[in-house]
Amino acid sequence: MSDILRELLCVAEKAANIARACRQQEALFQLLIEEKKEGEKNKKFAVDFKTLADVLVQEVIKQNLENKFPGLGEKISGEESNEFTNDLDSTYQYIKGSADIKPNQGIFPCGLQCVTILIGVYDIQTGMPLMGVINQPFVSQDPNTHRWKGQCYWGLSYMGTNIHSLQLHIPKRNGSETLSQLTENTSSEAESHGFSAVISTSEKETVKAALLHVCGDSIFRAAGAGYKSLCVVQGLVDIYIFSDDTTFKWDSCAAHAILRSMGGGMVDLKECLERNPEKELNLPQLVYHVPNEGASGVDQWANKGGLIAYRSRKQLETFLSLLIQHLVPADTNT
Repeated sequence: MSDILRELLCVAEKAANIARACRQQEALFQLLIEEKKEGEKNKKFAVDFKTLADVLVQEVIKQNLENKFPGLGEKISGEESNEFTNDLDSTYQYIKGSADIKPNQGIFPCGLQCVTILIGVYDIQTGMPLMGVINQPFVSQDPNTHRWKGQCYWGLSYMGTNIHSLQLHIPKRNGSETLSQLTENTSSEAESHGFSAVISTSEKETVKAALLHVCGDSIFRAAGAGYKSLCVVQGLVDIYIFSDDTTFKWDSCAAHAILRSMGGGMVDLKECLERNPEKELNLPQLVYHVPNEGASGVDQWANKGGLIAYRSRKQLETFLSLLIQHLVPADTNT
């Protein structure tokens, strides 16, 4: 598993270099954009685009992993077809290329900082995520050379082993606090002072209204499902919630694996709202090995019930109990 993880980190950085290189020359970059065809499109958008960088990133990942681990390439699925006739997440932000967006308490609402390269590995028998790598190619820009530097995050949750890259960056309190103690304290603080959440600009009004009661002013809007999930991984917010069915397995698997390695996860929102926590002890985690029945094209890999990403189960249970109290009853089945 460690060999696979090392290779994933390597190919994620190669992919990030491609993303940065393709954005260097604006005139050339505009020639490398194409509208997606029917069956590839996300129904959330009237017009959906892919770039040559999207395709190159995905093919580099496939080919590198196939070369290193023969037979693995054919088991890799992603968002883009490998046709380009004229796995970046937040392609619109990548195309727009805004570099001067200011963050709100560390969270970027849009811009190149919201672009992520997402690589997730799941168990083909159970569908549970095992490894995840998120590479953020555009984190900081040199004011003189205008070149970008990125950041990479990873996590492994396999057979009782849970490790992740953020363990190296968590400060110790009083010089001796463990990761589990810090997670519990973070959870207690959130319950005492209210939750924070990141959402899509297209989130339903009923959900936003309920979140106002639960989170108050600590609701942040951001672009890109991968980036919003990363905000939870980084601890910038407690929750990422999305009630629509327009995110996909390739959007969620990487962050889900990292969050599992931290003691959190990613669950089906609709099933959570319908669940009786006293009778159903297990949370409805997203799984990745079974396509949606009756769906075609990309929709067969959609997260049909929406999703919630979280760092602490205790925190999630409290959040859900509060959210349900304030949701309009008719909306709980959407």
